[in-house]
Amino acid sequence: MTADEYRAALKALGLTQVGAGKLLGVSARTAQTYAAEGPSGPAAFAIRLLLSMSEADRAKWLTDHAATSAPSSL
Repeated sequence: MTADEYRAALKALGLTQVGAGKLLGVSARTAQTYAAEGPSGPAAFAIRLLLSMSEADRAKWLTDHAATSAPSSL
């Protein structure tokens, strides 16, 4: 996935770079790198998987995982 495809996917998913980073389990800095250079294989796969879901399933998944995607404080 190219950087342009990644940015277009985030737009289609309604995600910010930081929000996508949280969902993908990466730092804000890494999320910025993805936007500039394109994401790694696993991150690209996850984004493509989200894009392949029906809009209703995607919205439910994003809602369900938004609360659990923040880094835990140990």
